[in-house]
Amino acid sequence: MQNISILIAEDENSLRKRLVNYISLFCDTVYEANDGCEALMLHKKHTPNIIITDINMPKIRGVDVIEKIRKTDTKTQIIILSAHTITEDFLKVVPLDLVSYLVKPLKMEELKKAIAQAIENISAINQIFLNDGYIWDKDIQILRKNGVKVELTHHERSLVEMLVLRINRDVSYEDLHNYIYNLEEYSQNAIFTLVKRIRKKTSKELIKSSFKLGYFIESV
Repeated sequence: MQNISILIAEDENSLRKRLVNYISLFCDTVYEANDGCEALMLHKKHTPNIIITDINMPKIRGVDVIEKIRKTDTKTQIIILSAHTITEDFLKVVPLDLVSYLVKPLKMEELKKAIAQAIENISAINQIFLNDGYIWDKDIQILRKNGVKVELTHHERSLVEMLVLRINRDVSYEDLHNYIYNLEEYSQNAIFTLVKRIRKKTSKELIKSSFKLGYFIESV
């Protein structure tokens, strides 16, 4: 999980270290906080993909941390740890779009399943479904079909990215050229060549021509 970052907010030192050691086995970027104030600071600084937080912590309680985060951030996936099941806090955080509510003592297999679900949610948020069965992952800029990655060069990827940014709209040859090649001298043939190469790797149905104007990609 090289592209996934996880913040662990837990005031119990032994459990936090155990979680950090376990998650570090399959995730390159792990942050740790021992109170709610530090958790908010790390979220603001790094915006991790996933937060695993105890519901009760010093300085700022976990439930309040989640409420503050959700005011500005609806994408970060949140997993709650708690020593209790049905409590007032539980009812308070349920509407805040949690991945899971895990009860201590924590079972690592349950945590692993919750993290897998969070990653699946992240993937769904970042995916744009295109014509002819193709999917564009806007976070990592990868084009796939049936789970298979389409190998694109830097310029080919930039062209697809620009068309997706203006999904379902015509994009002129000149706008495409300026986005891909920046200040280089305009060449319409360069765009023709890129599209031809991409169509060979994908299909003629993915990138469609707009007569005498440019190209467009459709969403489904």
